[in-house]
Amino acid sequence: MKQRDLSWLVKNTEPQASKMVQQLMAHGIQHTELLQLMGDIPRHQFVESAFSHLAYSATPLPIGKNQTISQPLTVARMTQWLLSYARLGRVLEVGTGSGYQTCILAHFFNKVHTIERQESLYLKAKQRLAEMQVNNVEYLFADGQQGWSTDIPMDAVIITAMASKIPLALTSCLKEQGILIMPIDHPTPQIGCWRKEGDRWKCLGTQPAHFVPLLEGLEHA
Repeated sequence: MKQRDLSWLVKNTEPQASKMVQQLMAHGIQHTELLQLMGDIPRHQFVESAFSHLAYSATPLPIGKNQTISQPLTVARMTQWLLSYARLGRVLEVGTGSGYQTCILAHFFNKVHTIERQESLYLKAKQRLAEMQVNNVEYLFADGQQGWSTDIPMDAVIITAMASKIPLALTSCLKEQGILIMPIDHPTPQIGCWRKEGDRWKCLGTQPAHFVPLLEGLEHA
């Protein structure tokens, strides 16, 4: 993506996307390339058509199968944590959903491994990103709590559904000093960023957040 300053972006991007970028900046998102990317990506293509007019608003939106696309600030905050702390080699995403977060991750990481348990969402996201010529993503239709199908060490793991505990399969694949980002409902619903330090986890940040629950099993189309 061509580098541009943010004043150009705010003036020349599609108006709703420009407003979204300004709101992200007002809430502390400072990574210039991330802001530019989110201003460029056609977010309306990642939501159900009936809600496309709300695609750039500060709210989660339905994508089918009782799943949602997270509000832009949540996506931006999770990504900014990764860009601040993670090595940008391989990242495992649990919960492909519409593929919006996947698309953003693919811009920064060398390789994205993404898992989706809803077959219809998995197929739509795979097709959507192929049409957008996003080529550094491997897709898996599987139970995300079981981790990736092969033993590949990851620089980061990002989970986009709320859990009450952290699945061992998703932490054991992390490299030393790897970054884990996930929502957890204890003691209150929040999303956190942690660094793996041997047998310990260092918390690097938390924010209140609400996500759909992390479920087991597969849902076929």
